Amino acid sequence: MSGNRPDEEELRPGMTVEIDQSNADNAADADPIRGDIRAVIDEGDSPQGVKVKLESGVTGYVRRVVAE
Repeated sequence: MSGNRPDEEELRPGMTVEIDQSNADNAADADPIRGDIRAVIDEGDSPQGVKVKLESGVTGYVRRVVAE
């Protein structure tokens, strides 16, 4: 993990994660969103971490993996 956020190698479709939403006007102030990963969109090259798309269609940067 880089800085507390998971690396791309740690993430798989179907895993439950919390993300910081990337495509909302109020994303900076929004609470994290929990959901299951549909796809990893890009690697963790961004300072925000790895970008994923959830099953709900929401995209964002993974904050943490939720223990089940």
